[in-house]
Amino acid sequence: MNISQAHEISIISFLEKEGFRPCRIYGDNYWYRSPLREEKIASFKVNRDINRWYDYGMSEGGDIVELAKRLRGLPTVSATLEYLEGKSGCVVRSAIPYATSSKAQPSHEQPTFTLHPLKNKSLLSYLCSRQIDESIGCTYCQEIHQKQKGKWYFSVAFGNHSGGYELRNPYFKGCMGSKDLSIIAYSPGEIQEGCLVFEGFMDFLSFLTLVKRQDYLFRMESPCDYLILNSVCNQKKVYQYLERYRHIHCFLDNDAAGKEATESLHKLFEYRVTDESFRYADYKDINDYLMNKKTEQQDVAQKQ
Repeated sequence: MNISQAHEISIISFLEKEGFRPCRIYGDNYWYRSPLREEKIASFKVNRDINRWYDYGMSEGGDIVELAKRLRGLPTVSATLEYLEGKSGCVVRSAIPYATSSKAQPSHEQPTFTLHPLKNKSLLSYLCSRQIDESIGCTYCQEIHQKQKGKWYFSVAFGNHSGGYELRNPYFKGCMGSKDLSIIAYSPGEIQEGCLVFEGFMDFLSFLTLVKRQDYLFRMESPCDYLILNSVCNQKKVYQYLERYRHIHCFLDNDAAGKEATESLHKLFEYRVTDESFRYADYKDINDYLMNKKTEQQDVAQKQ
């Protein structure tokens, strides 16, 4: 068995053969208690459509080969492929990976993609241009290589709750797979009392960079989990996740959409919600604060 053949095995079927059953199913997303560690709340997700897994407690994910290798503690990819070949009864998946972005893909062409640790110098330079700490970027992001119309494209990839990826490079902003939230635990297997809500993952990475720089404006009194909307359009999806928190800190954009989203959360969760945008009041968002990039109106006001 080679890697391409292994990728045709359904992860859901494989986990069932290994004795793991989903705790709940939402559409194409199957939620499990992580097979890679002990936990009480299911935070391990398999997306049936793209046949990939993501463990939100570990902030790590991958394909069936990586899962089987970790699950069985196998030393090499070759040993993992041999193990998978011996798993009789696993269902061969019929779905194929797909991609969506701000530009629609022709229906007859499905882009090929591969995921890698973030090491590409151009992509690291891009994060540096946004003032993101390199070690933080490499911890929470991957790099994705996409082949479209015979050409390869490279982007920073940030995983979301549906097994999709938010994509960024100096020339492109889009999404692969389903557009959805990203949820990151401060401590694997635990739920904190507070949660920080960000509009996009660049703001999340900017926040962590500012914390690392010990910027007093971004010092939080206690540990918190993180929820990234990846779009204010995903606002209604957060309600079921935020219900568990006593403190909800909104770090959304200083624009009409961000203010409206914060106000909607305040109406629903009342005193539990704090609008934290005052910390970067002179800037559109946290990344602009990090880059000291004020809006034109604010620059004019300062000069007068």
